[in-house]
This record gives sequence, C-alpha cells and structure tokens, in this order.
Amino acid sequence: MLWMTRDFGDGGWVDIRATFEDQFEAFGRPRDMMLIAVSLEDGRHRLCIGLPDPELLAAYYGFAPVLRVHLPSAPTLLVGHQDVFQAMFQCGG
Repeated sequence: MLWMTRDFGDGGWVDIRATFEDQFEAFGRPRDMMLIAVSLEDGRHRLCIGLPDPELLAAYYGFAPVLRVHLPSAPTLLVGHQDVFQAMFQCGG
C-alpha cells in the first residue's frame, strides 16, 4: 500500500473524502485502500490515504508521500475495511 498525507483546516477535507469514497466503490472496495485521519491541534486534521496503485495518486493534489512507520499511531478509520485497519493500527501490524 502506498501512503500519502496532508494536513487540513477544520472541514477542508470533505471533497477529498468524497473522491476517495467514489474511488473505493469504483474499484470494488479493495482491501488495500484506506482513508484515515487524526485530529491535530487548533482544529486541524491530518488525512492519510493508502492506495494500491500509484496512478490513483493523481486525484489527491497536495498530498506528500509518507512511510508506513510515520503514520499516526492512533488514527480513525474514515473509509476502508475495519479488519485491515485493526490489523495495521490496533494490533501493531
């Protein structure tokens, strides 16, 4: 899974979530596709997108690559499979 991240002000990421949900459904809800978030100070949020194919990255302007090891340790799953999320973030996967 390729990971990208970007910080947003309060509510500034609604369009990103909609785009991700559309792609997730269009590709048949792949298990290696995930959108997670963590709250930051001052009402900001950090979104992290996990994608199976680098060609999908073009839909996400302003995101920067991030290694799996540098993802937030306690994010919230926004879109994806709960069991994959739990394996990666709640069980130390």
